[in-house]
Amino acid sequence: MKRQDIFQQLVKLKNRMRGLMRLQVVLDLIMIFAFLRTVLSGDTVNLFGAVLTQNSAMIVTYLIAIIDLCFTQIRKNYLKVGRTLIGHLGGQLSEDEVMVIRQFERY
Repeated sequence: MKRQDIFQQLVKLKNRMRGLMRLQVVLDLIMIFAFLRTVLSGDTVNLFGAVLTQNSAMIVTYLIAIIDLCFTQIRKNYLKVGRTLIGHLGGQLSEDEVMVIRQFERY
């Protein structure tokens, strides 16, 4: 791969990670909302416009948590691939490359 191709892949990966982080924040908030709504309700829970039993609502909350864990694993994989791409850049880095690497490392 050419250096420019590696850099473009790193930029794409950084953008994917940024989107994934935003999605995870939203999913975390939904999970917290569902958990609190389930715990603080009685026998029936009105969750996302549906009336569920407390057990069913807790199962929905667990499923949301599992989806969140899956996104965490995807993010870890992105980090691993990104570190590999950064390693392939090597040598002297331009200002743009350094900036993208710093942004990537924040995620």
